[in-house]
Amino acid sequence: MRISDALRGFCFFFLDLWQNRSVIVQLTKRDFQNKYLGSYLGLPWAFVKPLAVIVVMWFAFTYGLKVGRVDENVPFAMWLMVGIIPWFYVSENVTGSIHSLQEYAFLIKNISFRASIIPLIKILTNSVIHLFFILVIVVICLAYGYTFSIYWIQVFYYMACSIVLTLGMSWFFSALQLFVRDIGHLLEVAVQLFFWGTPIIWSYRMLPEKYVIFLKLNPVFYLVEGYRNTFIYKVWFFEDWRTSVYFWCVMTGVLIAGALVFKKLKPHFADVL
Repeated sequence: MRISDALRGFCFFFLDLWQNRSVIVQLTKRDFQNKYLGSYLGLPWAFVKPLAVIVVMWFAFTYGLKVGRVDENVPFAMWLMVGIIPWFYVSENVTGSIHSLQEYAFLIKNISFRASIIPLIKILTNSVIHLFFILVIVVICLAYGYTFSIYWIQVFYYMACSIVLTLGMSWFFSALQLFVRDIGHLLEVAVQLFFWGTPIIWSYRMLPEKYVIFLKLNPVFYLVEGYRNTFIYKVWFFEDWRTSVYFWCVMTGVLIAGALVFKKLKPHFADVL
């Protein structure tokens, strides 16, 4: 596929997003209701799991391992919350969308509907919850004595980066999973490995400088540290422009690779569904 063809494909995709915006909103509302409002507890389930993980880790590191403060004397609870929330967003976008094509098989069989929109619906559903957790971060920062800062607006830049990165990954894994059912299990293992390998509950400043470059190869590192730079360290994303350019290159590559795999396998979706 030529670059011009790829750019043309993305243009048509975004044009379809605009033309079908009302349908996408309705499908996102329906997905949100099916996911959270169909159970007895309802919407609180969206917050119970991540909050439980955060509380357990905070308790273990604060009282078990006696970690009071981390980088630049930052309270560990706030440092952990700011770093782990973007991780939850990224991981939930990818793992939550892997079965999206099976869930919305009735739409795929509709020739007039663009199947590539389906993984985006899952991401938009998670985005609603993520916006709430961004508000939680703001409240926690204020509670620890931090004041409103102009730097906080760039959280939406990092959120947009997360959406684009995970959209490419969602296209890739959701399409491949229809033909290789073990992909879902492999992805769960990979998510756990990336969680512990990414400086989420530990600081990369603990490592010698020569090893930090290897951590920066992980695109999720850019997002996690980006949230901390936004709310804690007050650093603009363009100040470390080399890391930003590298992330954009990786993000673009992942998006294109996901789009190519999705397009290649799309003609066979109806057969396996």
